[in-house]
Amino acid sequence: MKVWLIAVVLSVIATGVGAGESSLRLSNGEYDIPAIVNVPESVQAVPAVVLLHGTASHKNEVGNLYARLAAALAKVGVASIRIDFAGTGDSPVSYRYYTLNSAVRDAGVALSYLQSQPQVDGQKLGIVGFSQGGLIAQLLIAESPVFTSFVAWSSVASDGVSAFRPLFDNLYQQATKQGYVTQEYSWRSSLDISLEWFEQVKANKSLTNMADYSGALLAIAGSADKVVPAENALQLINATQAYPAQAIVIKDASHIFNVLNEQAGQDEQLLQLTTQWFAQTLK
Repeated sequence: MKVWLIAVVLSVIATGVGAGESSLRLSNGEYDIPAIVNVPESVQAVPAVVLLHGTASHKNEVGNLYARLAAALAKVGVASIRIDFAGTGDSPVSYRYYTLNSAVRDAGVALSYLQSQPQVDGQKLGIVGFSQGGLIAQLLIAESPVFTSFVAWSSVASDGVSAFRPLFDNLYQQATKQGYVTQEYSWRSSLDISLEWFEQVKANKSLTNMADYSGALLAIAGSADKVVPAENALQLINATQAYPAQAIVIKDASHIFNVLNEQAGQDEQLLQLTTQWFAQTLK
């Protein structure tokens, strides 16, 4: 098991975040990691969950899904930490720093911070991963098998290129020529994806490495997901020894669970399922 010993809190700022939350900057020894931690008041140590965002997103996630989840978890007595991966949100560095390895390292720093808090019960740790964040969660679980509960949202569940095939088909050759490639997005500014990211995805064995995971696992997908097919939820469960384990496909939900459609309601279902799961499995 790899243990991250380089987590250092550089500052704690309680402004600009929700009630009961603190804004932090953690150090991985190379750059700062913006984070928000929520630890509910309790006379006893509480369970805690690490929240890992998806591709090109940020610590609060699309539609504030992670900010809302953190608040819901706090209400049932569960702490949480959410971070910006390199090049996203408030991160001070370029997205070229983002690779599978850097993301696992940064998630490990967040985990170490939680474990260092006296208000947190280090025997009751959970993790949430959204899309590519789910892949990062799988890699972290394999390296640091301290988690007793895992919730995957629209998660990649495969080794190698698989879920990222369109990126490889369109951009890999260019990345090999100049060391990175610029990816355009319709919802945000462009990002420079490093060749290292492509090579690490090619070599990725995240699903295979989940074979020994025996904690609780809830995999939630949308039936209308056109980015990561819903069958990935069952693939993830079948690759593990998880117990209890459940795959839930939310009818008509997109990859982001229709969070930008205020009339849809699938996002609220997602949050309720996740909160209830942790309340039950992190007792």
